[in-house]
Amino acid sequence: MARLSLLALPLLLCISASASATDLNLSVRSNGLNSIVVGPGDVVTYQVVGELSDSLSDGMAMFVFDLAFDGGSLQAAAAPMMPPMTNFARPAGIDNPAGFGGTPVQDLLAQVGGAQNTIKNQFAPFPTGSVITQVAQQGAPAVLVTGTLTAPLQYGTYTLSVVEPFANVIRQGQTGSPFWAVDAANAGAVTNLVIEVISLSEDVAAVSVATGGTVTLSLNAGAANAGRPYWLLGSLSGASPGLAIGGGLVLPLNVDAWLLYTIQIPNNATPYTQNRSSLDGLGHATATLTVPSGLGSGLVGLTISHAYVLEAPIDFTSNAVTVTLTP
Repeated sequence: MARLSLLALPLLLCISASASATDLNLSVRSNGLNSIVVGPGDVVTYQVVGELSDSLSDGMAMFVFDLAFDGGSLQAAAAPMMPPMTNFARPAGIDNPAGFGGTPVQDLLAQVGGAQNTIKNQFAPFPTGSVITQVAQQGAPAVLVTGTLTAPLQYGTYTLSVVEPFANVIRQGQTGSPFWAVDAANAGAVTNLVIEVISLSEDVAAVSVATGGTVTLSLNAGAANAGRPYWLLGSLSGASPGLAIGGGLVLPLNVDAWLLYTIQIPNNATPYTQNRSSLDGLGHATATLTVPSGLGSGLVGLTISHAYVLEAPIDFTSNAVTVTLTP
């Protein structure tokens, strides 16, 4: 209710007693996608795109929602720089006292968005703008909000979500005399942004036992972990349930003879190089797994899982990747 009170004056003056049939559909995207893969600590730019479900109105008059990120805190979204969204922010429009980009509150970014000057205000310092019609009409989606967030350091899958959207639309056929009547829009479909953070990748996922080959394993623990020592390990018995290493962390490798081998003989050129070393100034490193040629066919189908930990202290684990031996 605190959210609605910020916009109470224009809403109460203009909203119709009858609700519109129009829905506001929202999609949270990054580079046009609803699902992305990033590295630890990467800066992610996101957009919230809105589109009305029909053409039974003359476009959006007002919108507001919260954003929630289960991977950490959010900073305020960007202030709009050009129409039509500048007309939803002060001084042309009216918005959250902290600004159009919302207020960071614990794990939420609260009260993102604003309203156009549908009341044709002539007395208060704001809103002072004119109304733009046909915003976010069906078939013409509009970028409502743009912001950035920082991906977590720990690998995993995280979601940036729209929470409790609320919107009004301009009643069809309005001329703005004496003001612009609006109707409530229904909350429509919401597609959130899924962010997968990975800290270990490989250039190939399969190697022939007949011809052999080298797999390059790329480590990325984020710049916050620059220079730290790491230990890349392997397992022939899979990644789940993994090995609990304390502090709530799980190394996604099962304990077997191969895991013990990679611990006991680090940086052995057969088969590994640089599986125990230090990250560079960006938090990156490269290790290799070399599979010699002419291995027996009995090894076909064998899968080697890899993951790494950071040491001193051990407070970081990577995701697992797998290499399969083929004929």
